[in-house]
Amino acid sequence: MAIFLSLTLLVGALCLPRKRRLLLWLNFSILIFLTFSLCWHLALDHFNYAYVWLYSAPDLKLYLKFANLWGGEEGTLLFLSLLLSGFCLRLCRYPGWAGPGVILLTLPFVVGLIIWHPFQMTTAEQLAHAPYQGMNAHLTKFWMAIHPPLIFVTYLLLLVPVGAAAEALVRGQGPWKEIALRYSRWAWVILSAGLVSGMWWAYEDYFYGQFWHWDPVQTASFVVWCWLTAYLHGLRAYQPLGAYGRSLPFLSILTAAAAVGSMLVTRNGELISSHRYLGQTSLLLLAFISGVLLLTAFGALALSFRHKFQDKSRMTEGRLMIQIAIWGFFSFGLIGCYFLGEAYVRAVLEVPKDKPPIFFALIANVSSADLVSLLKEQHEKWTVDNFSVNQMLVPIVFVAALFGGHRFLPVNGFKRRVSITILALLLSIALAEVVRPLQIFYDGTGVTSVITRRNFYQLNMLLGAVGYFSLASLLYALPIGVRRGKAKAYFNYIAPVGIIHMGVMVGLFAALCASILDSNSIREVTFPAAYDRPISISKRYSLQISRPVGDYDKGTGFQAVTRVKLLLTDGGQILDQGQTLYQDGRVPLAGDVGPIRQYCEAVDYRFARMSRSGAHMLNPFIYRGWGYDLQVWLPAINYLDFDDRGKFVAHGGSESIGYNESTEYNIVIKKFPMMIWLWIGLGLSLTAGFYYALFSRKKNAL
Repeated sequence: MAIFLSLTLLVGALCLPRKRRLLLWLNFSILIFLTFSLCWHLALDHFNYAYVWLYSAPDLKLYLKFANLWGGEEGTLLFLSLLLSGFCLRLCRYPGWAGPGVILLTLPFVVGLIIWHPFQMTTAEQLAHAPYQGMNAHLTKFWMAIHPPLIFVTYLLLLVPVGAAAEALVRGQGPWKEIALRYSRWAWVILSAGLVSGMWWAYEDYFYGQFWHWDPVQTASFVVWCWLTAYLHGLRAYQPLGAYGRSLPFLSILTAAAAVGSMLVTRNGELISSHRYLGQTSLLLLAFISGVLLLTAFGALALSFRHKFQDKSRMTEGRLMIQIAIWGFFSFGLIGCYFLGEAYVRAVLEVPKDKPPIFFALIANVSSADLVSLLKEQHEKWTVDNFSVNQMLVPIVFVAALFGGHRFLPVNGFKRRVSITILALLLSIALAEVVRPLQIFYDGTGVTSVITRRNFYQLNMLLGAVGYFSLASLLYALPIGVRRGKAKAYFNYIAPVGIIHMGVMVGLFAALCASILDSNSIREVTFPAAYDRPISISKRYSLQISRPVGDYDKGTGFQAVTRVKLLLTDGGQILDQGQTLYQDGRVPLAGDVGPIRQYCEAVDYRFARMSRSGAHMLNPFIYRGWGYDLQVWLPAINYLDFDDRGKFVAHGGSESIGYNESTEYNIVIKKFPMMIWLWIGLGLSLTAGFYYALFSRKKNAL
């Protein structure tokens, strides 16, 4: 009843402008009440509600219970409806189409709540099956409370300006620039923070182990980030009937459609993704919203040709660079759309990829034919050639770094800047020809490609270009030659913009180094003999693994904590220590712990997902250093422990499984050069972006 009332109030607000604010306040209050009620049921474990029964569990921490608000389809729709209703209140203060546009966008989400409402009662059959289903083990992380809401808030911030953008195109007027500057720069910061938090989460999680693997949902989010970054670069110069009068409002609506499309990809079962909603989803509803937004974008663009747009601004070097940035980022987004579209068409038409991954030959020896077939099917639907992507990105980033350094260099005179840029180019070539500094990170065991050496020359050149770009951006951000009365513009615009660009470039270079120069190796160990003894993992470092502690329960499986110490090989000095967690409710099967199988699981997240049951989880131990990260994957030894005789014995019983000290397991060590610089660069960019969004004025916006 409350949801129907919310829908009625929204329709009334759309039809009765004079009562709009009052009706929107009533609608917002109803949705706050519904959201609070769902959180209350989650917190108190009211499993008589199907949503709580399906996603929550009594032993979850309180913040994870609240995080289940966006853990399923019904709660996510309620969360999105609440946020959109709040934006309706904000946008109704503007004249024109801004307010009605947000109300129209809120309506289908509330309709979705009627179809997938989160207050359905648990059936007797469900309760008879289990007292509760519980949370997916991989979601029981702190990042579950951070990453999803950041992404969702971003997408709604991109939907907010749609009505004003359509008005700017159709009527050539309206408050779109003010609204876009206010919401889009926050959207960029929050989306970037959401992507970075997701990268950190994936890097530490068993099913991923990589900070980025071009998952379909990641690729869709990348498209949104590119298009948002594209039109942000031109907003400062936008004029309703002048500069960028057509392109930027059109791109704004297109970005909103891509944001909804990204949520659509998450719910699309045709593409194999590491992000997936279970059960019945709002796929058709989101497809409808995204389609309407696309029609609005192209329809408004067509109607805009009734007006005469005149760009009277003189083409300068700065404007040329901005246009290159706009259309360059837009092109990257189009490339992402192409790969998503191609993969979807292939999946629908059942056209497989031409080149399956190399390690199929390995896993066929340790897996059943059905498992190999299923894994091949997943790769056929979505496989990204990381080597080709890296080989394409390195020269593009190199050119961007040189041009960007030339643009940010705070030196008067075009010829002087060109001379310095040419000098930077020559120094980059010298780095590649003579110094070759990045070769020290590569030991010939890269995961992403077996022909990594092809990238060495360009990657060393890129180091010089990134150094030039970073130095130029830093000098741009420093208060050099700031005139009296310009300090406010410097602190609110110039300094944060310089640091934002420097951080992104440093992070991008580090990401390329980590993904191109990564390596992996294997150490064979026997248990329990390997416990509490140094295990060499490199020339400098060794690991010491303590015996796992935990209890076996037939209902939940074994939950063990294995303490890990990282030691210097010479002297045994403790450099770092931590722990890795694993759960495993499987009965041991012959060949299930084979060394090749374990290796493949650590290399490819899809194989790990297919080869393990839902009860299995293994997180790597990570040592973070200034030069490189070591990611150590310890073997999960089923749910077994050792008795005093060195025998594996199942907890809760005296039955011996029959393994002994001669049983061998693999420790997989993956090395990622310059990972710390990825986080440093992105952290700098996010900090500066937050400052910029908080303190900059609309006339100084990026």
